[in-house]
Amino acid sequence: MNKVQKAAYELIQADARFLYALVDISQSAKNINSNYICMCLPYIGLFAEGAEQWCKKVGLNAPRFNANEKIFYMQLRQGHKLFEKSYKNYTMQLSQKFAESENYFYNIRSFYERIFGYYNVGTDLCNDEFCGNTILCAMYTPVKTLGNKNIGPWITNMSVVAGKLAASLGCKEFPIYRYNDNLIVKYEDYHFYKNSPLKLENDFGFLLFSILCSVNYAIEFVENYFIEEIPQKFKFAYLQYYYLCNFIKELNAQKNTDFYIDCCLCNRNFRNCLAHYGLGQYINETEIIPDDILKGLTNKTFGEDYLTIKAKLYKILRTLTEQIRQTILK
Repeated sequence: MNKVQKAAYELIQADARFLYALVDISQSAKNINSNYICMCLPYIGLFAEGAEQWCKKVGLNAPRFNANEKIFYMQLRQGHKLFEKSYKNYTMQLSQKFAESENYFYNIRSFYERIFGYYNVGTDLCNDEFCGNTILCAMYTPVKTLGNKNIGPWITNMSVVAGKLAASLGCKEFPIYRYNDNLIVKYEDYHFYKNSPLKLENDFGFLLFSILCSVNYAIEFVENYFIEEIPQKFKFAYLQYYYLCNFIKELNAQKNTDFYIDCCLCNRNFRNCLAHYGLGQYINETEIIPDDILKGLTNKTFGEDYLTIKAKLYKILRTLTEQIRQTILK
Protein backbone atom coordinates (compact mmCIF):
# COMPACT_ATOMS: atom_id res chain seq x y z
CA MET A 1 0.00 0.00 0.00
CA ASN A 2 1.07 3.57 -0.55
CA LYS A 3 0.99 6.10 2.28
CA VAL A 4 -2.55 7.30 1.52
CA GLN A 5 -3.94 3.76 1.25
CA LYS A 6 -2.26 2.85 4.53
CA ALA A 7 -3.92 5.83 6.21
CA ALA A 8 -7.32 4.79 4.83
CA TYR A 9 -6.72 1.21 5.96
CA GLU A 10 -5.98 2.41 9.51
CA LEU A 11 -9.24 4.40 9.57
CA ILE A 12 -11.09 1.26 8.44
CA GLN A 13 -9.36 -0.72 11.19
CA ALA A 14 -10.45 1.90 13.72
CA ASP A 15 -14.08 1.40 12.70
CA ALA A 16 -13.61 -2.37 12.89
CA ARG A 17 -12.32 -1.95 16.45
CA PHE A 18 -15.39 0.12 17.30
CA LEU A 19 -17.64 -2.67 16.04
CA TYR A 20 -15.66 -5.15 18.10
CA ALA A 21 -16.07 -2.89 21.16
CA LEU A 22 -19.86 -2.83 20.68
CA VAL A 23 -19.87 -6.63 20.80
CA ASP A 24 -17.79 -6.62 23.97
CA ILE A 25 -20.12 -4.06 25.57
CA SER A 26 -23.15 -6.22 24.78
CA GLN A 27 -21.47 -9.21 26.42
CA SER A 28 -19.60 -7.68 29.35
CA ALA A 29 -20.83 -4.21 30.31
CA LYS A 30 -23.02 -3.95 33.43
CA ASN A 31 -24.40 -0.40 33.51
CA ILE A 32 -25.78 -0.03 30.03
CA ASN A 33 -29.38 -0.74 29.09
CA SER A 34 -30.37 1.10 25.94
CA ASN A 35 -30.74 0.90 22.17
CA TYR A 36 -27.12 1.94 21.66
CA ILE A 37 -26.51 -0.74 19.00
CA CYS A 38 -29.66 0.11 17.04
CA MET A 39 -28.73 3.79 17.13
CA CYS A 40 -25.35 2.79 15.68
CA LEU A 41 -26.79 0.83 12.75
CA PRO A 42 -26.15 3.53 10.10
CA TYR A 43 -22.50 3.74 11.14
CA ILE A 44 -22.15 -0.06 11.14
CA GLY A 45 -23.56 0.05 7.61
CA LEU A 46 -21.04 2.74 6.64
CA PHE A 47 -18.18 0.60 7.90
CA ALA A 48 -19.33 -2.70 6.41
CA GLU A 49 -20.32 -1.40 2.97
CA GLY A 50 -17.38 0.99 2.72
CA ALA A 51 -14.76 -1.48 3.96
CA GLU A 52 -16.00 -4.28 1.71
CA GLN A 53 -15.83 -2.02 -1.33
CA TRP A 54 -12.42 -0.59 -0.38
CA CYS A 55 -10.88 -4.02 0.22
CA LYS A 56 -12.22 -5.21 -3.12
CA LYS A 57 -10.69 -2.22 -4.94
CA VAL A 58 -7.21 -2.66 -3.44
CA GLY A 59 -7.28 -6.45 -3.78
CA LEU A 60 -7.29 -7.41 -0.10
CA ASN A 61 -8.45 -10.91 0.81
CA ALA A 62 -11.52 -9.94 2.86
CA PRO A 63 -15.05 -11.38 3.05
CA ARG A 64 -17.38 -10.40 0.21
CA PHE A 65 -21.11 -9.71 0.43
CA ASN A 66 -23.63 -12.01 -1.15
CA ALA A 67 -26.56 -10.39 -2.97
CA ASN A 68 -28.80 -10.10 0.12
CA GLU A 69 -26.00 -8.76 2.32
CA LYS A 70 -25.10 -6.16 -0.30
CA ILE A 71 -28.67 -4.84 -0.37
CA PHE A 72 -28.94 -4.90 3.43
CA TYR A 73 -25.77 -2.90 4.07
CA MET A 74 -26.45 -0.43 1.29
CA GLN A 75 -29.85 0.26 2.89
CA LEU A 76 -28.40 0.30 6.39
CA ARG A 77 -25.79 2.94 5.61
CA GLN A 78 -28.50 5.25 4.24
CA GLY A 79 -29.63 5.88 7.82
CA HIS A 80 -26.77 8.32 8.35
CA LYS A 81 -28.25 10.47 5.56
CA LEU A 82 -31.78 10.87 6.95
CA PHE A 83 -31.30 14.62 7.26
CA GLU A 84 -30.38 14.77 3.58
CA LYS A 85 -34.07 14.16 2.92
CA SER A 86 -36.31 17.14 2.42
CA TYR A 87 -38.12 18.41 5.49
CA LYS A 88 -41.38 17.06 4.04
CA ASN A 89 -40.00 13.56 3.36
CA TYR A 90 -38.22 13.28 6.71
CA THR A 91 -41.35 14.36 8.55
CA MET A 92 -43.43 11.89 6.57
CA GLN A 93 -41.13 8.97 7.38
CA LEU A 94 -40.87 9.91 11.04
CA SER A 95 -44.66 10.23 11.33
CA GLN A 96 -45.17 6.89 9.62
CA LYS A 97 -42.86 5.07 12.04
CA PHE A 98 -44.43 6.89 14.99
CA ALA A 99 -47.92 5.83 13.86
CA GLU A 100 -46.76 2.22 13.46
CA SER A 101 -45.43 2.23 17.02
CA GLU A 102 -48.58 3.86 18.41
CA ASN A 103 -50.87 1.38 16.64
CA TYR A 104 -48.79 -1.64 17.64
CA PHE A 105 -48.58 -0.83 21.34
CA TYR A 106 -52.19 0.32 21.46
CA ASN A 107 -53.35 -3.02 20.06
CA ILE A 108 -51.31 -5.14 22.49
CA ARG A 109 -52.26 -3.23 25.64
CA SER A 110 -52.64 -5.32 28.77
CA PHE A 111 -55.64 -4.91 31.08
CA TYR A 112 -53.46 -2.80 33.40
CA GLU A 113 -52.30 -0.61 30.51
CA ARG A 114 -55.88 -0.05 29.36
CA ILE A 115 -56.57 1.57 32.72
CA PHE A 116 -53.31 3.30 33.60
CA GLY A 117 -51.85 3.99 30.17
CA TYR A 118 -49.30 2.41 27.86
CA TYR A 119 -45.97 3.30 26.29
CA ASN A 120 -45.38 3.85 22.59
CA VAL A 121 -41.79 5.20 22.46
CA GLY A 122 -38.63 4.10 24.22
CA THR A 123 -35.88 6.64 24.82
CA ASP A 124 -32.19 6.29 25.74
CA LEU A 125 -30.35 8.50 28.18
CA CYS A 126 -26.65 9.01 28.92
CA ASN A 127 -25.70 11.48 31.65
CA ASP A 128 -29.45 12.23 31.72
CA GLU A 129 -29.27 13.51 28.13
CA PHE A 130 -31.58 11.93 25.55
CA CYS A 131 -29.40 10.11 23.01
CA GLY A 132 -31.75 7.75 21.21
CA ASN A 133 -35.34 6.66 20.66
CA THR A 134 -37.09 3.63 19.24
CA ILE A 135 -38.67 5.54 16.36
CA LEU A 136 -35.24 6.50 15.06
CA CYS A 137 -34.13 2.88 15.51
CA ALA A 138 -37.07 1.79 13.35
CA MET A 139 -36.08 4.35 10.71
CA TYR A 140 -32.52 3.03 10.73
CA THR A 141 -33.59 -0.60 10.27
CA PRO A 142 -34.40 -1.51 6.64
CA VAL A 143 -37.03 -4.10 7.61
CA LYS A 144 -40.13 -4.03 9.79
CA THR A 145 -39.28 -4.67 13.43
CA LEU A 146 -42.50 -4.38 15.45
CA GLY A 147 -44.23 -7.74 15.78
CA ASN A 148 -41.65 -9.43 13.57
CA LYS A 149 -40.64 -12.57 15.46
CA ASN A 150 -37.98 -13.42 12.89
CA ILE A 151 -36.20 -10.09 13.00
CA GLY A 152 -33.60 -11.11 15.60
CA PRO A 153 -32.30 -14.23 13.81
CA TRP A 154 -32.46 -12.45 10.45
CA ILE A 155 -30.36 -9.48 11.58
CA THR A 156 -27.95 -11.88 13.28
CA ASN A 157 -27.46 -13.73 10.00
CA MET A 158 -26.96 -10.48 8.13
CA SER A 159 -24.44 -9.33 10.74
CA VAL A 160 -22.14 -12.34 10.45
CA VAL A 161 -20.34 -10.96 7.41
CA ALA A 162 -19.67 -7.63 9.17
CA GLY A 163 -18.08 -9.52 12.05
CA LYS A 164 -15.96 -11.58 9.68
CA LEU A 165 -14.97 -8.42 7.84
CA ALA A 166 -13.91 -6.72 11.08
CA ALA A 167 -11.94 -9.80 12.13
CA SER A 168 -10.18 -9.98 8.75
CA LEU A 169 -9.01 -6.40 9.26
CA GLY A 170 -7.20 -7.37 12.41
CA CYS A 171 -9.46 -5.72 14.98
CA LYS A 172 -8.72 -8.51 17.49
CA GLU A 173 -5.01 -7.74 17.27
CA PHE A 174 -5.65 -4.41 19.01
CA PRO A 175 -6.90 -3.86 22.56
CA ILE A 176 -10.62 -3.16 22.77
CA TYR A 177 -11.52 0.49 22.99
CA ARG A 178 -11.95 1.15 26.69
CA TYR A 179 -15.38 2.22 27.87
CA ASN A 180 -16.70 3.64 31.12
CA ASP A 181 -18.85 0.93 32.65
CA ASN A 182 -19.46 3.14 35.68
CA LEU A 183 -21.43 5.52 33.50
CA ILE A 184 -25.10 4.60 33.64
CA VAL A 185 -26.74 4.43 30.24
CA LYS A 186 -30.43 3.70 30.64
CA TYR A 187 -33.79 3.82 28.91
CA GLU A 188 -37.12 5.42 29.76
CA ASP A 189 -40.42 4.48 28.13
CA TYR A 190 -43.07 7.12 27.50
CA HIS A 191 -46.44 7.63 25.89
CA PHE A 192 -45.92 10.49 23.48
CA TYR A 193 -47.70 12.81 23.91
CA LYS A 194 -49.85 12.08 26.96
CA ASN A 195 -46.92 11.37 29.24
CA SER A 196 -43.62 12.46 27.74
CA PRO A 197 -40.68 14.76 28.51
CA LEU A 198 -41.86 17.24 25.88
CA LYS A 199 -43.56 20.53 26.54
CA LEU A 200 -44.04 20.90 22.77
CA GLU A 201 -46.49 18.00 22.60
CA ASN A 202 -46.95 17.52 18.86
CA ASP A 203 -45.29 16.03 15.80
CA PHE A 204 -42.98 19.01 15.38
CA GLY A 205 -41.86 18.60 18.97
CA PHE A 206 -41.05 14.95 18.30
CA LEU A 207 -39.14 15.84 15.14
CA LEU A 208 -36.96 18.24 17.14
CA PHE A 209 -36.61 15.59 19.83
CA SER A 210 -35.31 13.15 17.21
CA ILE A 211 -32.74 15.69 16.01
CA LEU A 212 -31.64 16.05 19.62
CA CYS A 213 -31.34 12.26 20.02
CA SER A 214 -29.41 11.88 16.75
CA VAL A 215 -26.82 14.48 17.68
CA ASN A 216 -26.56 13.47 21.33
CA TYR A 217 -25.83 9.87 20.37
CA ALA A 218 -22.47 11.15 19.13
CA ILE A 219 -21.64 14.06 21.41
CA GLU A 220 -23.03 12.61 24.65
CA PHE A 221 -23.03 8.80 24.42
CA VAL A 222 -20.03 8.03 22.18
CA GLU A 223 -18.08 10.99 23.55
CA ASN A 224 -18.53 10.10 27.22
CA TYR A 225 -18.94 6.33 27.20
CA PHE A 226 -15.68 5.66 25.36
CA ILE A 227 -12.66 6.69 27.37
CA GLU A 228 -10.05 7.13 24.65
CA GLU A 229 -10.11 9.75 21.93
CA ILE A 230 -11.32 7.63 19.01
CA PRO A 231 -12.16 8.64 15.42
CA GLN A 232 -15.85 7.78 15.85
CA LYS A 233 -16.31 10.66 18.30
CA PHE A 234 -15.65 13.05 15.45
CA LYS A 235 -16.93 10.98 12.53
CA PHE A 236 -20.44 10.31 13.86
CA ALA A 237 -20.87 13.92 15.01
CA TYR A 238 -19.61 15.38 11.74
CA LEU A 239 -21.88 13.27 9.54
CA GLN A 240 -24.92 14.44 11.51
CA TYR A 241 -23.67 18.02 11.35
CA TYR A 242 -23.03 17.93 7.59
CA TYR A 243 -26.63 17.08 6.68
CA LEU A 244 -28.19 19.20 9.42
CA CYS A 245 -26.68 22.37 7.95
CA ASN A 246 -29.19 22.35 5.08
CA PHE A 247 -31.95 20.57 6.98
CA ILE A 248 -32.10 23.22 9.71
CA LYS A 249 -32.35 25.96 7.09
CA GLU A 250 -35.29 24.22 5.44
CA LEU A 251 -36.91 23.52 8.81
CA ASN A 252 -36.71 27.21 9.68
CA ALA A 253 -38.26 28.15 6.35
CA GLN A 254 -41.09 25.61 6.73
CA LYS A 255 -41.92 26.33 10.39
CA ASN A 256 -40.94 30.01 10.66
CA THR A 257 -38.41 29.20 13.38
CA ASP A 258 -34.93 30.60 13.92
CA PHE A 259 -32.74 27.68 14.99
CA TYR A 260 -29.11 28.48 14.29
CA ILE A 261 -26.32 26.17 13.14
CA ASP A 262 -22.93 27.50 12.07
CA CYS A 263 -22.07 25.85 8.72
CA CYS A 264 -18.42 26.99 8.63
CA LEU A 265 -17.16 23.38 8.80
CA CYS A 266 -19.43 22.00 6.08
CA ASN A 267 -17.19 20.49 3.38
CA ARG A 268 -18.26 17.83 0.90
CA ASN A 269 -14.79 16.44 0.17
CA PHE A 270 -14.10 16.05 3.87
CA ARG A 271 -17.46 14.35 4.39
CA ASN A 272 -16.74 11.93 1.55
CA CYS A 273 -13.47 10.87 3.16
CA LEU A 274 -15.28 10.06 6.41
CA ALA A 275 -18.13 8.23 4.70
CA HIS A 276 -16.28 6.30 1.98
CA TYR A 277 -12.61 5.91 3.03
CA GLY A 278 -11.71 7.36 -0.38
CA LEU A 279 -8.77 9.45 0.82
CA GLY A 280 -6.84 9.08 -2.45
CA GLN A 281 -9.21 11.40 -4.29
CA TYR A 282 -8.62 14.23 -1.81
CA ILE A 283 -5.34 14.07 0.09
CA ASN A 284 -1.80 13.31 -1.12
CA GLU A 285 1.05 11.51 0.61
CA THR A 286 2.82 14.67 1.76
CA GLU A 287 -0.34 15.82 3.57
CA ILE A 288 -0.83 12.59 5.54
CA ILE A 289 -0.05 12.87 9.27
CA PRO A 290 0.39 9.22 10.35
CA ASP A 291 -0.03 9.72 14.11
CA ASP A 292 -3.08 12.01 13.76
CA ILE A 293 -6.46 10.49 14.61
CA LEU A 294 -7.89 11.49 11.21
CA LYS A 295 -4.54 11.21 9.39
CA GLY A 296 -4.28 14.94 8.69
CA LEU A 297 -7.72 15.41 7.13
CA THR A 298 -8.68 18.34 9.40
CA ASN A 299 -5.34 20.05 8.68
CA LYS A 300 -5.87 19.59 4.94
CA THR A 301 -9.47 20.85 4.98
CA PHE A 302 -9.61 23.45 7.73
CA GLY A 303 -5.96 24.31 8.38
CA GLU A 304 -6.15 23.25 12.03
CA ASP A 305 -5.44 20.11 14.04
CA TYR A 306 -7.97 17.43 14.94
CA LEU A 307 -8.67 18.46 18.54
CA THR A 308 -9.15 22.13 17.60
CA ILE A 309 -11.66 21.27 14.86
CA LYS A 310 -13.39 18.72 17.05
CA ALA A 311 -13.87 21.36 19.76
CA LYS A 312 -15.37 23.73 17.16
CA LEU A 313 -17.68 21.01 15.83
CA TYR A 314 -18.94 20.06 19.28
CA LYS A 315 -19.48 23.69 20.22
CA ILE A 316 -21.61 24.19 17.09
CA LEU A 317 -23.65 21.07 17.77
CA ARG A 318 -24.12 21.85 21.46
CA THR A 319 -25.30 25.33 20.54
CA LEU A 320 -27.95 23.70 18.35
CA THR A 321 -28.98 21.05 20.91
CA GLU A 322 -29.30 23.69 23.63
CA GLN A 323 -31.69 25.67 21.42
CA ILE A 324 -33.75 22.52 20.81
CA ARG A 325 -33.68 21.49 24.45
CA GLN A 326 -35.00 24.87 25.59
CA THR A 327 -37.73 24.75 22.96
CA ILE A 328 -39.12 21.26 23.56
CA LEU A 329 -38.17 19.81 26.96
CA LYS A 330 -40.03 20.41 30.18
